Amino acid sequence: MKLRILVAMMAVLLLAADAKDDAVAGELQKFAGDWVLAGGEKEGQKLTQEQIKVGKINWKGRDCVVVTPHQSPDPIKGTLMSIDPTKSPKEMDWIRSTGPDAGKPFKAIYEFISNDEYRVCFAPPGKDRPKEFKTQPGTGQMMHVWKRSKK
Repeated sequence: MKLRILVAMMAVLLLAADAKDDAVAGELQKFAGDWVLAGGEKEGQKLTQEQIKVGKINWKGRDCVVVTPHQSPDPIKGTLMSIDPTKSPKEMDWIRSTGPDAGKPFKAIYEFISNDEYRVCFAPPGKDRPKEFKTQPGTGQMMHVWKRSKK
């Protein structure tokens, strides 16, 4: 009897893990491709139109290359370390391999507004994950709104 209960519990845990893996794979598929910056803010200040018009990001699997001169004069390469689409708001942790704070983890929240638009709000390394999609002065937080490129 105890063995049956243990086997049943293991099956439930495996199914739950598979469901989360499927959700992660689905989210990564949504991110795939080229996006352009549509808006954003840094520490409570809206990004300028000059900053917005040059912003772009390309996602391939868990890896991305970001062009945002308000963060770095050079493209920033990053990798998603974890993503949890089951949380509300959805969460991601990523790390830059180039650019400012390379090698340090960033905590972020994100949401897809539509299939062609998402927003992300992230804190600098060592800071708590944002709770909402807006920033405040002195927090170091940034929020970006991305739209799928229409190439």
